[in-house]
Amino acid sequence: MPKLHICGEALIDFVPFEGAEGQVGYTPKPGGSPYNAAKAAARAGADVSFLGAISTDFFGDQLKSHLEESGVYCDALPRCKHPTTLAFVDLTSGDPRYAFYNNETSTANMAPKPTMVDVGPGDILDVGSISLIDLPGADNITDFTVAMSNRMMISIDPNARPGMIEDWPAWHKRIARLLDVASFIKLSVDDLKIIAPHQTPEQFAKNHLAKTAGLVVVTDGGEGATGYTGAATVNVKTPKIVLADTVGAGDTLMGSTLAWLLDQGLSDAEAIRGLNEDALRNMLEFATSAAAINCESVGCNPPTRAEIEAFLADRA
Repeated sequence: MPKLHICGEALIDFVPFEGAEGQVGYTPKPGGSPYNAAKAAARAGADVSFLGAISTDFFGDQLKSHLEESGVYCDALPRCKHPTTLAFVDLTSGDPRYAFYNNETSTANMAPKPTMVDVGPGDILDVGSISLIDLPGADNITDFTVAMSNRMMISIDPNARPGMIEDWPAWHKRIARLLDVASFIKLSVDDLKIIAPHQTPEQFAKNHLAKTAGLVVVTDGGEGATGYTGAATVNVKTPKIVLADTVGAGDTLMGSTLAWLLDQGLSDAEAIRGLNEDALRNMLEFATSAAAINCESVGCNPPTRAEIEAFLADRA
């Protein structure tokens, strides 16, 4: 069975809560965009291996244990003595804002090697987010991904964090290298404003579908997600829910989309480029439903496949 390999940061999100006398406290929760996507994909039924480096500190132990509880394989997961990346979340403005502490961490020093991956037919490698910012890890991941692109399908979710980026030309060059080998590109409208500020989602999708990409998905919060292939363009609105917060919504959408593609046996650019309107709609409804369920609880808590299917059945 084809496997999904995910490489990127694993960190601790400190999520706010109202404590005694109205004071704000913080609850530590496992997080990180690729980490969350790995959990989401595994819970949605995919065979997932996590390749991101995890610290040997006690936060790292918690991160590894949580992955395994979600059904993610950690056999090839490298452990290192660098500390775990920490992120504090601010929800006062509605959409989450983050303060990252990533200096000399396991994320910043990540060094994946091709020998870590036992590649099988139809496997996918997914990368993205803050692990593509700080050196030397960002360049190591980029070089690794480009080297693996002739052996398996590449997917990327840039999940840009402009507050962390200091060397903008280097970051843009790194992202461009990855986009040029990616078969599946997922990004938000905010990402697009940073990566290609003078392009509409349609223009961006058209440009990359003419290169290596077979599928581009652009998310827009409450407006839902739009998928673009060589055969169709489909928008699916975000399902109405009782919102707790939006932490991990995009990661859950990414992971569940990858799980759907693997379940359908679609793990190369030509196969996904041929997704027609019905198939693209089914994919996006599955993924946006997963993201919506995640938003009904605090922090990133992706649903299982059974929960997604029950949610879809209730909406039918």
